[in-house]
Amino acid sequence: MIIKLINNPFSSLFNQIVELGDDNNKTLGFLPEEVFRKYAKEKQLIGAIDEQSNSIIGYLLYRVAFGQVTIIHLCVDKSKRNKNIAKKLVDYLKNNTKQYIGIRLSCRNDYGIDDFWQKLNFIPIDEKAGRGKERLPLTIWVYKHYKEDLFTQYYNHESENKIVAVIDMNIFLDIKEKREQESLALMSDWVQSETILYYTREINNEINKASSKEARRDNRVYLSHFEELPFKEETPFYDVLQELKSKFPINHNNDYSDLKHIAYSIVGKAEYFITRDKHILDNKKYFFKYNLKICRPSEFIAQLDENIQASKYQPQNLLGTSINTKRVKVEDINSYIKAFLKPNEKKYYFEKIIREALANPNKYELITITKETETLAFLIFDKTDKEKLRIPIFRLSNNNIRYTLAKHLIYKSIFEISSTNISEIEICERYLERDIEDAIKSLHFFKIENTWKKYSLKGIYSFNELLLMDNLKLEKNLDTVSKKEELYNYERSYYPLKIKDLDIPNYIVPIKSYWAEQLFYDRSNEKLPLFEPEYELLLNKKNVYYKSSKPNVLSAPARVLWYISSDNKKNQGKGKIVATSYIDEIFIDNPKKLFKQFKKLGIYKWKDIQKTSKNSDTIMAFIFSETELFNRVIGIDKLKQVYKNFENKNFLIVSPIKIKNKTYIELYKKGMEYDR
Repeated sequence: MIIKLINNPFSSLFNQIVELGDDNNKTLGFLPEEVFRKYAKEKQLIGAIDEQSNSIIGYLLYRVAFGQVTIIHLCVDKSKRNKNIAKKLVDYLKNNTKQYIGIRLSCRNDYGIDDFWQKLNFIPIDEKAGRGKERLPLTIWVYKHYKEDLFTQYYNHESENKIVAVIDMNIFLDIKEKREQESLALMSDWVQSETILYYTREINNEINKASSKEARRDNRVYLSHFEELPFKEETPFYDVLQELKSKFPINHNNDYSDLKHIAYSIVGKAEYFITRDKHILDNKKYFFKYNLKICRPSEFIAQLDENIQASKYQPQNLLGTSINTKRVKVEDINSYIKAFLKPNEKKYYFEKIIREALANPNKYELITITKETETLAFLIFDKTDKEKLRIPIFRLSNNNIRYTLAKHLIYKSIFEISSTNISEIEICERYLERDIEDAIKSLHFFKIENTWKKYSLKGIYSFNELLLMDNLKLEKNLDTVSKKEELYNYERSYYPLKIKDLDIPNYIVPIKSYWAEQLFYDRSNEKLPLFEPEYELLLNKKNVYYKSSKPNVLSAPARVLWYISSDNKKNQGKGKIVATSYIDEIFIDNPKKLFKQFKKLGIYKWKDIQKTSKNSDTIMAFIFSETELFNRVIGIDKLKQVYKNFENKNFLIVSPIKIKNKTYIELYKKGMEYDR
């Protein structure tokens, strides 16, 4: 069997499709031949062809509108059904329409083929009356394409900094119907400030089983209070589900739904699954191997304080600590093997890697990170390839800053290779834990087999110059919105790359030297006392900065240049630009609410927030990341000169000011000491 587009409206295969559609018009609905011809010309007609007889045995007709695909007809010859032909047609459609939001269709409820759409990962999202005389009810099914783009970066921000928990159908109904106080406690403000409650797509199938249309409608409306756990069809979902089915017998449909909820939670990398189901709770130890914690609402809430302390992003824990780095010595090998050997790993091979690296100090660097008497991390850098940095060993002990530390170590590696000819980093560690993989992925690495890779570009390039680079694979013919999104993604992914014609806002933001000392490293004249003498662990990837909510000139995403102003009135107006960052997100809200929401990211105390807000009802907090420290500080005289040349006015700053893209590029060029 061959699946392919049928785009010749005068071919024999096209005529067979029209005939097959006419034969099944009682269930499909009648379409004139002119409509078939229109969609064929637009390459929106897919045929399933029997190779032996060269005849049509099925077809799929679809249209595209508002960025979404809609299936109009899906038909298989009666004599060829139950042979996965319909699935192959839909799979072909999925694979060839990934540029769109997703796929949508309407199917009559009385056809009884809900299981078919569920197996194809479609979910029921709504109902409507049919167009026939009887107005028979239709269910609207949707398949969503998972797209990692500019907008999902915003969406992923909260999940990076809050505890991710999935609720099952019973907990959802507890909350909606206010029937269990234990579950209702999940909706309290303090819990939600630390947690995101997700549902899995399986809940749509459970909602669809409700006996009345009104109940289904109300449940779907209330579902908007929660977030759907992201799901990619490429994940090993069915492998995990099959393993769960072999462990837990399915006695009725609810058991099967329970397992699907858990399987989605596992592949979606949720930390917690909240349920009151006794059977699941009694077997919660089984799910430890998937790094999924099963608990009741009361158990989850009781542990929340501990969870907060152990949550994976705590840059403030690094402030003022005695975290140091040192090289590994031969006499310390056994202690590191004991501390970092994995349960299923053979000691011989681990020791061999370490000894081979120690024997070639000109090619390898072995590093440990310690805090007082505790060893926090052990890494090996392989520099045998002049164009690539390999990291074959990347291990961290279990502690409450391991996620932050992992991100920082990777970020430092990216930052340091930007000053060399190395353009690629490979993390080849075979025993990465899930949270460490999450840290790696968040820094724009991609996985090929068992290796995480990232490319880095140093310098300033135009879009046309990037088109000439084969490894970037940029699309030339993009509309304005798509081009902006793609260039933004490439600039972030290939950090520290800067793209001349990337059309996003740029700002100069003044910051008092007191805060600058704590948020990033000032290379102007001296090392700041808050930083370690040889390893600046305070250079965090993400942080938060607070300012008055007025004037509100900032937007996100954007680039920002940090202008350190003097705290001394005598030296006001003698500032300097020392670094650049990206503004990821901006929040304007009540000071207490924002302080509670972002206290894990910032170095601000509540008294600092009060002082900044000046007793106002609102304050601005903006999340910034990927701070890049300039090689040369831009003093006030040079800044005024550039500003006058490019902005055609005198430089004066008391609050954030927006600048032209070419002004930002010129200042960045001078700060990084680039010639071009």
